[in-house]
This record gives sequence, structure tokens and C-alpha cells, in this order.
Amino acid sequence: MIFSFFVMIISFSHAENSDQVLFYNSETNINNYKQLKIVFDNFFKKIGNYSFQPINDQIIFEHQLKDNQYGLLIISSWYYNTLVDRFSIYPALIAHRNGMKTQQIILIKKRTGQKTTRSGLAKGNVASSMSKGFSQSMLHSILIDHHVNHQFKLLCVPKDIDALMAVGFGMSTYALSTYHSFHNLSKINPSLFNNLKCIGKKVDSFLMVCAVFNHQKDLQLIDAFVNINNTPEGKNAIKMLGIDGFKYYHINHHKMR
Repeated sequence: MIFSFFVMIISFSHAENSDQVLFYNSETNINNYKQLKIVFDNFFKKIGNYSFQPINDQIIFEHQLKDNQYGLLIISSWYYNTLVDRFSIYPALIAHRNGMKTQQIILIKKRTGQKTTRSGLAKGNVASSMSKGFSQSMLHSILIDHHVNHQFKLLCVPKDIDALMAVGFGMSTYALSTYHSFHNLSKINPSLFNNLKCIGKKVDSFLMVCAVFNHQKDLQLIDAFVNINNTPEGKNAIKMLGIDGFKYYHINHHKMR
């Protein structure tokens, strides 16, 4: 299994004359950013002069925030909480899947036939497709429940399926995954699924959010995202994000708890 990493920022000349939607979300399992831009730009052509700018590098993303004021930001809820104290942004929309606005993060290990005790988590590495900061935060919540205080080395992989495969093939001791991805594994690879088990508690985390700058609220764009699954172009776009759509975010405080 070979994992490759690269910085992706895809831009086109017309983007300078249009309102941009900036995307950065390392908690999604996306590896084709060029296709992601194409499907979202096809959706935007139907509603106005907007362009979609996907970025897969946090440093470049934050540099873009300092230099530009974007119409809409699509980011993970965890990353939003790290940005809100530094940038004047607030959540306008929140993603949903299967009627839920949250997802469950779980810790996975290979079945060995031996019972895992609360203090029996061995040292090793943890494969994760999520950002380093988010992975560490989720691990901390899970390991507190196990009364474990030693550190685990993170192995960064492109997708949840890669993290699960790394455990199945013995390349990693544990894997962080969404419950959604682990459940889907039972359909696409039952043999691998039956060879793995969930340990630790399930940690709830909000799905991705659409954030806006305080001084810049494009109601047309926000409404278009709420109705994104009403068009073929919109359905293709949210399918790539692994969600069912977006809903209005009604809680009147900046931090997402």
C-alpha cells in the first residue's frame, strides 16, 4: 500500500472576477480535488457568478484567508473552532447525513481473540485520514475513557478506508475512523470488516460547516447551498463530500459545542 501526499490549490483565471467559495476539510475522504472543483463549478454556473476553490493544505488555506475575503468557507466543525478566535467568521450552515448533524469517531483494532481491557491498549501507531490536530483531540477523548496516558504515533493516510486497511494488514496498531466509514466497510469488504473491531467510546463530532465573514453574508449563496440537492449538479457535488446536504445553523454563538 503506497500513500502519496501533495498540496492542491486549483485556480482558473475567471476566479478573480467571481465570488469564491473556499474549501478546506481534511476530515473528508476526498482525493480528486480537480473533479471536486468541476462538479461544484457546474453547480455554481446555475446560480450566479461564483467559483469553487478547493485547497488541501492548512497553511495555504490560512494564508488565503488573510489575503482575501471569501463569500463562503466550507470547513470541518473542529477546524472552524480553531479559526473563530482569529478570524471574524461565524457558521451559517451545517452539513447533515442520514438526518444527523453529527458523526461518530471510533478507534479500531484488529481482532486477536483476546479481550481488550480498559487499560490494555498497547503502544503503537494510529492510522488516520483526519487532520493531526483533530486526530489528537479525538484520541485524547477516547483514551481518557480507557485511562491510558501514553502517546500514540499518528500515521497519516488519504482516506478512512486506508486507515482501516492499514490495521487489517498489520501496518498500524489502531485506526481512527468515522462510524459511517466503518459501517460501509461491511458492505464493500466484509472479510476485512469481520477482522476488525471497535474499541473505546464513540465520540460525537459535528459534520462540516459553511462559514461566512461577519461583514459578508450572501443570502443567495447560502440559500442555494440549502437547496443544493434539488439539482443534478448539486447532487453530484454533495455526493463527493459524503453528505446529504446543508441546513441553516441557528445557534447564536460562534463556538460550536
